[in-house]
Amino acid sequence: MHHDVMRFAKAAVRVWGCQMDFDHPESTAREGIERLRRFFVSIGMPRNFAELGAREEDIPVLVHALCRGDGRQGTISGFVTLDEADCEKIYRLML
Repeated sequence: MHHDVMRFAKAAVRVWGCQMDFDHPESTAREGIERLRRFFVSIGMPRNFAELGAREEDIPVLVHALCRGDGRQGTISGFVTLDEADCEKIYRLML
């Protein structure tokens, strides 16, 4: 969210119908993220590694598959480019 708060706030308004707080767009962005989380839970998606059946020791394998699989060179690109250390940090948030 911190890479582009307004992008997240706009998505919150357009996708989830959140009210835009122009004085505090971070609040709007966080509300949209929370609504997305609740949606995922409502359709039965796992919220963490335990619910997924993954363990901490799986992280290196997951990072390698994500960042080195299909000929990748150690990064993945999208909204922001993430390297292996970034991906590991994100996976660790799921513990």
